[in-house]
Amino acid sequence: MISASPTPDVFNRWAAVYNDASNPFCTLEARLLDALLPSLDGKTILDAGCGTGRHFDLFMRKGASSLHGVDYSEQMLELARLRLPQHSKLHRSDCTTVPLADRSVDVIVCSFVLSYVQDLHAFCCEMKRLLRPEGQMFLVDMHPGTADKFAWKRSFHTEGEEVSIQWNHRCLSNIRTLLQQQALHLRTDLEVPFSEAERFLFNDAGRIDAFEKIKNDPALYLLQLTHDPLAAEYSISGARCAITSDLGLQATLGINGEKISFLQQDNKAEARELSLDGYMLLPGLINAHDHLDFSLFRQLGEGPYQDTREWANDIHSRYADEIALHRMVPHDVRVRWGAVRNLLCGVTTVCHHNPISPGMLDPSFPVRVVDRMRWIHSPAFDPEGLRAQESVQSDIPFILHACEGLSASAAAELRDLHHLGLMRSGTILVHGLAVGHDDIATLQSSGVALVFCPSSNQFLFGAIPLPQLVNGFELAAIGSDSPLTACGDLLDEAAYATSRYDLPAGKLYSMLTTSPAAMLRLSQEYAQIHAGGIADLIVVRDYGQSPAQTLQALTWKDVHLVIRAGVIRMASEELLHLIPQERRTQFTRLAIDDEFRWVRGSFHDDFEATTTIQESGKLRLGGRTISLA
Repeated sequence: MISASPTPDVFNRWAAVYNDASNPFCTLEARLLDALLPSLDGKTILDAGCGTGRHFDLFMRKGASSLHGVDYSEQMLELARLRLPQHSKLHRSDCTTVPLADRSVDVIVCSFVLSYVQDLHAFCCEMKRLLRPEGQMFLVDMHPGTADKFAWKRSFHTEGEEVSIQWNHRCLSNIRTLLQQQALHLRTDLEVPFSEAERFLFNDAGRIDAFEKIKNDPALYLLQLTHDPLAAEYSISGARCAITSDLGLQATLGINGEKISFLQQDNKAEARELSLDGYMLLPGLINAHDHLDFSLFRQLGEGPYQDTREWANDIHSRYADEIALHRMVPHDVRVRWGAVRNLLCGVTTVCHHNPISPGMLDPSFPVRVVDRMRWIHSPAFDPEGLRAQESVQSDIPFILHACEGLSASAAAELRDLHHLGLMRSGTILVHGLAVGHDDIATLQSSGVALVFCPSSNQFLFGAIPLPQLVNGFELAAIGSDSPLTACGDLLDEAAYATSRYDLPAGKLYSMLTTSPAAMLRLSQEYAQIHAGGIADLIVVRDYGQSPAQTLQALTWKDVHLVIRAGVIRMASEELLHLIPQERRTQFTRLAIDDEFRWVRGSFHDDFEATTTIQESGKLRLGGRTISLA
């Protein structure tokens, strides 16, 4: 083995094999940056020490408008040029003399570089010079304490020999101190171990014993810094936070307004503290398909049917009186109960597939309702509305029920969409029951997104979408549909989908968070927990499992607290003490089956307005009994 200083010549040698290695450090680091980087829409990015440009795709996917890559290895830059997006430039330089103007960069990412920098003070000064007043810097590197404990080295193999690169084992506390001396404030401060997501890399390399030995020690540190000092109206401490679907870390969150202002381990904030020892924080769930105004119905129908037109005709004949009674309840009351149905199971954002009334966009409404969307009911019920979409060019998502049934006309809807040029990115198809094996490749290549509600399909048609479609489709989400046809709330639907499709926990996690955010073109700030993101959070008991495994096992009874946009919207009796006594008058205590929940807002008038459909002073909400307590 050769020991070498971190010179350009050494990194030139490394460049030839850099992209070939299966490196668990890089795998973990890439997942962290994907989860913790904010939206980069319209921003200028500096990748300081960019190497072969392995993060360029991530920056572009998050919306960066321009990119600068800096590295002092010419061979690394040659490979980076192969990945270089438009409106981007590469610069051959070290990270202490970057050829860019003062305050010209919005976000700096410096990954696995800091430990090679000789003059840390010069580096900090240079990064501070480049960063705009509201800019952010992310530093990621191997954890020096764990590296010393296990005598880690940084090396690569080339031309039959191993080259070990010398690096600086700086104490992490010293790094923090120097950064803070430059008036750079820590927004995120995490020391992160490997998780089960990296286990397979160790296993493939025949080093599973090494994984078991080090899995409880931090492998990397990640620091996010800004010019602005910390501010928080209150903090949440003691809970394990879902950083990714596989990784939960105990940390303190600062909440300022509707945003998460910081995410740090061992932070003692001066703000009012909510102590949540023994709990886990998950991101608020996103319900990709619901009809809020139908939530007080029970399941109606005597299927199986061939398509939704047959079902609709049947229930309007068979259950006309019951439907008329429900319609006597004012629309604004019905949608509020629909919002409560979602809130109780941890949903903070809903895509409502019906007209949106002004009250649904009021900040006091229990859940956030997606309003930046175009929609029709379906080709079967609104063929003219479908044809009108042919000429619309917009980045706003277009949503419709499609292929909902087993009839020939349901199956033909994909052909009609293709003929109209609507099989494209931004189109969201709900259900997809009639999609056949031969259609899957076309759907995958078209850029459309799919929302599945399998319990609704089973109730109406006695069938569910193809497993290959649900498990294999990347941009896929789960919706709860309405109690008219579905089995319950969003968590009930998720459990049903898991049982019928054997969904992996990670897949289900994405179908309730990041995937619906992407297809609805919401910022990922609504789907992930990170500093600068929207404070949409749900609190559940922590049983030591990964966030994805925890979510997969949840029912509404496990959701003890819901925070939307920084405000507590629902609390169980168990966590009621987190709401000051003087503020509890802002909440209504509801009895749901054998549980009690405190929901923000007054629902006494809404309950009174539902007398036509009450039984013994109780309502049915998504299959559950609800009353004022």
